[in-house]
Amino acid sequence: RLVTACSQKGAPTEPEMTRMITALPIAPPGIGRRFLTIAGLLLLCGCSALGPRSISAGRGVYAEVINRTEDEQLLNVIVRQRYDETFGMMTVASVTANLQFSLSASSDIGIGDSDNYDGNLVPLSAGIGYEENPTISYVPLSGEDFTRRMLAPVSIDQWILLSGNTQHPERMLALAVNRINKLRSSRLGRTAVGPEFVRFLELYQQLRESGVVEPVQITTEDGRQEQAWEARGYAPDADNALREFLGLLGIQASLDGAPVLVPIRRQSGTATNAVHLQTRSALEVLQTFGAGIEIPPEHLAEGIVEPLTAQVPEGMRFVTIHSASKRPENATVQILFRDHWFYIDATDTQSKKAFSFLRTFIGMRLADAASKQQAPFITVPVR
Repeated sequence: RLVTACSQKGAPTEPEMTRMITALPIAPPGIGRRFLTIAGLLLLCGCSALGPRSISAGRGVYAEVINRTEDEQLLNVIVRQRYDETFGMMTVASVTANLQFSLSASSDIGIGDSDNYDGNLVPLSAGIGYEENPTISYVPLSGEDFTRRMLAPVSIDQWILLSGNTQHPERMLALAVNRINKLRSSRLGRTAVGPEFVRFLELYQQLRESGVVEPVQITTEDGRQEQAWEARGYAPDADNALREFLGLLGIQASLDGAPVLVPIRRQSGTATNAVHLQTRSALEVLQTFGAGIEIPPEHLAEGIVEPLTAQVPEGMRFVTIHSASKRPENATVQILFRDHWFYIDATDTQSKKAFSFLRTFIGMRLADAASKQQAPFITVPVR
């Protein structure tokens, strides 16, 4: 019956196993053989249950821990660069879980007068032991390719891809560029944000929300794919927002109701018929996020970290990273650094969305660098 149960429907339930085992006639002459038979059947049934069960129980746990530690690593990088300290990054290359099974069987046999042990002996007991020993391999991110991807300006195509579903395209644009035509952005907290650039972002948000300005992809005369802004559906004589928007960029266009196409190029300088962008690098994006850290007053007083030299406008603060001397009770991600807890509050939706974007952004920038990494793997067996 045990063989039938295992082969037809997988491992039987514990009550079924108990009924089937107790129904077997256990006689002293064949007790050893029966032990081996029953123990083997227990192992057979146990393996059929533990294999799939280990996947359902282990996969989610591994994914959760890897995701949490990735968040902690990224927050650590933001904090350390704000403190002007070096940082390192590692990616999980593989997780190999080795499953080990052990089998045990025992029986109580009485010697002497049966009145001394009658009713107290267990004729047969058997069990299965299960142990999981994971081996985790890490890849340190370093070398020329990693450095280049951290310091090189991010392409316009990547920024357009990242901003596709954002609710605040003006914030994405402020994060992406150091300069756009004659308008200079700023290093948040380091240099002041100019009023013309702030007004440009307000108009960009307004025109995007109304559907007047949309990013599109065009094909140039030589067959290249190029990003552009397209303005359509505007009133020729009444859309002052579009007129002011193009004027801030120095774009000369006739607003007669026809669609206006403005190519976007990653170049320096200004142009009257195109948008020239100087985009930020991944490291500059991390520094921009670092402007949102609430530095403990004692760290500023002791000179451990330099204060910001310019006020960050409320509308351009991408993330707020709190600090506390005690471990926070409601944090979505937290790290301990220099005896203080730095964290993002779980109720701060804007900061959580910004941090989620940064995870995606850094992952996109460094994914290929990790796969091409020539440094040796660090393999850690866990016991």
